[in-house]
Amino acid sequence: MKILIFNWRDITHPQSGGAEIYLHEMAKRWVKEAHTVGWLCGYYPKGEKEEVIDGIYIIRRGEKYTVYLAVAIYYLLRLRGKYDVIIDGENGIPFFTPLYTSIPKVLLIHHIHREVFFKELKFPLSWIGWFLESKLMPLIYRRVRCLTVSQSSKVEIERLKLGNISIVFNGIDLNTYIPGEKSSFPLITYLGRLKAYKSLPILIEAMKRVIKEISEARLAIVGSGSERESLEILTQELNLTSSIKFYGHIEEKEKVKILQKSWIFINPSLKEGWGVTTIEANACGTPVIASNVPGLRDSVIDGKTGYLFKYGDVADLANKIIRVLKDGNLREKLAQNALSWSKNFSWDKSASETLRILKGILSR
Repeated sequence: MKILIFNWRDITHPQSGGAEIYLHEMAKRWVKEAHTVGWLCGYYPKGEKEEVIDGIYIIRRGEKYTVYLAVAIYYLLRLRGKYDVIIDGENGIPFFTPLYTSIPKVLLIHHIHREVFFKELKFPLSWIGWFLESKLMPLIYRRVRCLTVSQSSKVEIERLKLGNISIVFNGIDLNTYIPGEKSSFPLITYLGRLKAYKSLPILIEAMKRVIKEISEARLAIVGSGSERESLEILTQELNLTSSIKFYGHIEEKEKVKILQKSWIFINPSLKEGWGVTTIEANACGTPVIASNVPGLRDSVIDGKTGYLFKYGDVADLANKIIRVLKDGNLREKLAQNALSWSKNFSWDKSASETLRILKGILSR
């Protein structure tokens, strides 16, 4: 097959995240099976206009807001008729490919953004984003097959009156993410983008309570994003600079080491499609405490692989962190369950399931 991906970013983008990992890990496996994969996405400073990564032909045009129009024009002028099937990646706003191509396609939605628009964007962009996703997308894609990553996301997509939805879970590299030696001190970790909807102030405020009970506890915040400066200011205001370290962006090997050393992994986000870092932490033998929100309630088995806390409840999060840090037997039980849970997910399985869906669409 000749598969063309439309996605806001690619794996090399400075702000790439779980959505890019999801598509890239599957795409490079499709290439190994002799399929052709192209990837249309946005350009970023110092990036190449075109390059091949893991056999995937990546074409970058447009930027944050112009990418949608730029890649549509490029497709019409250069790529029309050269691919068999399209994966239209929705990152709040899809590429509206049904308006300019009739070849078979799949709409990939990690999660519905609705409230995220109002957390991340100012007026009127927030309302424009909400309208495009909530009103226009269901109209344009009403006959298009949908793909998502969790049962929670499927339910939200169904509320938009989109149907024929398949779930393909995120995977992980089970050869890379393996248990390692834990740190000698209680290490708590967050790993991901530093964006408003990730709700990291909740975790930082919870650390103030944790330190009062367990003074040697430390928090590692790994990742980059627009909220870093405000988060560092909050850390200073709460006198937590000696207890919280901001790592910024790190390489894959360092990422694995931190997850292996961590006693607990925290995700306080407002919403996720699934939360691939949850399973990566689990595979390193690290239990997860996360918000009880769509996506995270799918990837965390409450009371078994970690705990869910009420979104925004600083006291609830702090109490659960303290409980797990203080109870070694509980922590070990959660870690073993988390490790077993992670074995259910692999990129090979995800790539195979998605390929089967694409072949099914083409056969019709």
